[in-house]
This record gives sequence, structure tokens and C-alpha cells, in this order.
Amino acid sequence: MTAEWRDSLQSRPIVGRPIAIHGVNLQVAPWNHDAREYSFPMISPYNRFALVSAIALTSACSSPVWADEVIFDCDIVSKTSTVTQTIDLAAPFAGSLIGNYNDVSNPTGTRTLPGVFGGSGNNPIPYTASFVLAGDIVSNPTGALVLGVDSEGLQIRVSNLAVDLLGGEVGALGATVNINYQTFRTVNPSSFYPGGVTIPVPVGNAEVTELTAVQTGKSVFGALVPQKDGSFQFTVTVPVNFTLVATALGQPVGDGLPTPGVLPLTGRLVEGASSVTLSLAVSDSSSMNEPVTADPFVDVPLALPTVIPTGGTANLLLSGDVTSIALSRALSADLDVAGTRQAIPGDLNNDGLVNAVDLSILLSGWGTSGPGDIDGDGLVGPADLSILLSNWR
Repeated sequence: MTAEWRDSLQSRPIVGRPIAIHGVNLQVAPWNHDAREYSFPMISPYNRFALVSAIALTSACSSPVWADEVIFDCDIVSKTSTVTQTIDLAAPFAGSLIGNYNDVSNPTGTRTLPGVFGGSGNNPIPYTASFVLAGDIVSNPTGALVLGVDSEGLQIRVSNLAVDLLGGEVGALGATVNINYQTFRTVNPSSFYPGGVTIPVPVGNAEVTELTAVQTGKSVFGALVPQKDGSFQFTVTVPVNFTLVATALGQPVGDGLPTPGVLPLTGRLVEGASSVTLSLAVSDSSSMNEPVTADPFVDVPLALPTVIPTGGTANLLLSGDVTSIALSRALSADLDVAGTRQAIPGDLNNDGLVNAVDLSILLSGWGTSGPGDIDGDGLVGPADLSILLSNWR
């Protein structure tokens, strides 16, 4: 919109006097004595056509950079999409273990005694260990993104990507404690545990309650490669924050803070008049090793199989400090995505374009509450015209 045209609509002094826009002589009369509301009773059919042409020319010359881009609101089709997440997490820790014996509350519980001979009571035994989570989580993800498609310029734009890789479910991973301790004995049951031997102890499943990927930063762009069947192939790499929240042995695993990463998307796009479909293949892997500053854990129950003789279980309480966490992660996904075209403000005839036809509709309802009230204030006026022209395509 030119400054002359904008001023002619928004400045009260023009009311009741002739103005000229691109050689078109007009007289603007007030509507209900409100300077924001104008009618065009003096526009002849010829002048109306000239006015529309002049505005269209001006708008076309100042149209947005992405005027040919069509924007779609997209959702992942969960039922036909799958994610396989392979996780290998190791958290080394150290501390002491002791039998769950208590002379008042559990007098028949397990007692621990250091060394091979002698000793009495219930004694703490030093150990080092590593907590391990490993396995695959297969899920049907949910999520959404905003997709800009410029099929003329062969460009795709991705923004607002957010994926729940678990699809709202809880994932389970096998949990093991690999423990190495000094030589000790137990009473109830009676057993001997020679030191210096690492023993893997299954401790059930850990629960993964959150596994998400959320886009960071601005939009990212990729190239569209036309195919013979009318579809497009593309590859785009989206920066994301991954968040993993898990619990094991009643304790949180990790701090649940977002970890920066990337989500490479490769796929096929089919664009329709009002919809778009995507078939995406996602493959990514990463690893990290970070120190942990969490509070020590105290008296976590551990059922330790007996060594000599075998076949029994010593009921122990484990206390210690987790010192670091090493995490390696591999993601493989096949995603089906469906999108619907966003409504374009100013597209009054719903043909996917904002042009002279829509401008004519707007002007025909000028000063009324009829077609052309884009901003919903109950009146077709300069604000609606400004919205229409800013979306001209």
C-alpha cells in the first residue's frame, strides 16, 4: 500500500474533497460521522475498476517475499506412524550396602558381616556399581508442525515442530545393577560373597515417562525435488531439544533437562488444493556423558542372589552417590503426516488467493458489516483493507 493511499483512507481532511490515486479522481464521503469509516458513493464502475487495478499493482510490487508460499497446519498420524528408540544408559555410583535387618521392625531380616570369618551385628559393606538401562522402546508418536510449501520456488519451510515420541504412553526398559563389592557374608540367608567379582543384578524395569523433541530457533528451509508422479522429495534438518525423563528403583534417572540435538527429516510430499501429506523417515543418534549433582540415595531395596551357596536371595539396602550419566541414543522413525491449508486473511472467496477479486468484494461491502470484515470488528474499513493488501498473492 502506498503512503498516499493509506493517508487518503486514514486522514479526516480527505472527507468530502476530491483525491487522486494513480490518476483516478475520487471523493470520499463520511459514514456515520466516524473518521474510521468511509464509503465510496462517488466511484463509477470505470473508476472502481481503475482503483482496483491501481491497488493491485501497488500491492503486487510490495508483496511479501514468500508470496507464493502456502502454509499448512500438520499433525502426525499416530496410528500409522512408528518410532523405535534404542537407549543405552549407564550411571556409575558408589556407596555401601547393608542387610535389611532391624532388631525391632525386622528381626528376621538379612544381616551383613565383613570378611570371611568373625564379626557380629549388621555392618555396611563398601561397593562400586553401575546402573544400566538398555533396550528398545517402540511407540506410536504424536505431534504437530507448521509447513510452508512453495512449489513454484521449490522450497519447503518447517516451523513449530513438536513430537511426543512416546505418544502419551509410558515406555519400559530393562534395568540392571552391575555391582562389585568387598568380600562379605550374610545371615538369613547364610551365604558367602567373594569380593572383586562384578555381579549383574536385574532390578526390574525402568519407566520412561517423557521422551520429546521440540524445535528450537526459527524456521528451517529445505529444497523440494520434483518427481515424475507430481510429488516432491526433500531433506531438512531441524534443530530440537530432546527431553528424557525416566525413573528406576523409585529414583529419577537424569535431571530431565532438555538436551540440544537435531532431527533430520527425509521424505515425500504430496500437495493438494487444500491439504498436504508427508511420508517422513527419521534417523538420528547421539551420545553424552555428564556429571551428576543429585542428592545421595539412601536405603534403596536390593534383592541380591546368593553366591555360595546359590539359590537364595539376600535382602539388602543400598545407599550411595551417582557420579555421572553416560547416555547413547539411536532413533529410527517412519512418520505419516497430514496437513490442512491455513486460511489466508483476505481470501474472501476461499480460492487460496488474495487478489483483485477479494478486493472488489471488500470494497462492495465498505462501511457495512457484510463481506470484507476481516478483523471481525463489525465494520468493513481501512483496517480490513490493510490486512487484505498485506496478504496479497
